[in-house]
Amino acid sequence: MELIKLFILLIILITTNFLFKSKNFLLSYTGLKHQTYIQQNKIPLSGGFVLLTYFLINHNDQNIILILYIFLFFLIGLIGDLNLFKSVILRFLIQIVLIIFFVTSLNISVTDLRLDFLNEILGNFYFNIFFISFCFLVLINGSNFIDGCNGLAIGYYLIIYIFLFYLNNNQIIISEINLFLSLIFCLLILLVFNLSNKLFLGDNGIYILSIVTGYILIEIVNSNKYISPYYIMNLLWYPAFEILFSMLRKIGSNFSPMQPDTNHLHQLLFFSYNHKFAFSQTMNNSLVGITINLYNLFLIFIFSIYPENSKFQLILVTINVINYLIVYKLLFDFKKKFKHRN
Repeated sequence: MELIKLFILLIILITTNFLFKSKNFLLSYTGLKHQTYIQQNKIPLSGGFVLLTYFLINHNDQNIILILYIFLFFLIGLIGDLNLFKSVILRFLIQIVLIIFFVTSLNISVTDLRLDFLNEILGNFYFNIFFISFCFLVLINGSNFIDGCNGLAIGYYLIIYIFLFYLNNNQIIISEINLFLSLIFCLLILLVFNLSNKLFLGDNGIYILSIVTGYILIEIVNSNKYISPYYIMNLLWYPAFEILFSMLRKIGSNFSPMQPDTNHLHQLLFFSYNHKFAFSQTMNNSLVGITINLYNLFLIFIFSIYPENSKFQLILVTINVINYLIVYKLLFDFKKKFKHRN
């Protein structure tokens, strides 16, 4: 039965890609500088259609509310992909409202951060909603930042699910594990097409994948007291830190945090590869995604050695943030010096 479902997803993927390309509909190329910086081909933003189909054919009566919100997030993402939002702030506000309804409707909460004073703060119903909603907002937009690089967003989430599947067989309990495994295969299919420059998730796909993954991780940490909440935090460190650092960086440069630029880590790495290697832009695009995810694969492997140890997790993420900042500074200086020479 699972093979039949995966075959259906493959048919949906091939069909939507063909239709979008032939009708010049929902393609990634808009001409905006930040979108064409590392990708100048017209790539279908069809990943969300595949993910939506996956959850629709795998839903049951117990998670019908979750499916409803998956569809709503898909719809908001689709509107964004079609550039129908005339204001970035409007899109941001709609995200906030929908996330708050999502969190309250499904009673999503975190009750234990392993620190008494934080637990007391989270005991406040309204602060808990604010905290969870903020986390979802960061995850959605941080993941959206990295989708334009081949293999980066899909590959990163695939790594997370593979390690969770491994831990399920050793230390944690995940309900409906067969469904979990089929999602891994679904992401593998998407990754192959993404690395081949045949699709992107788009806002419609990123919103679905971010919301569902965040929801699953919160369910896991709430039902497995063995797992440190900081391990879950570390699983999502890259998209979360990417957007938080980006906002601070832009504010520090007197640049609006709501406006896109071409100074994200993956864009700087692409610039470096493009001027050091005699490969095509498409090849360098994929190499950037592979490089960053190889690092994240190693990092999440280290995180997963002691998923129960909060101190271990906090020390590692601190070291990791320092490494990120050092690498970022080196890449940024390379770009700055290169442009100065030319």
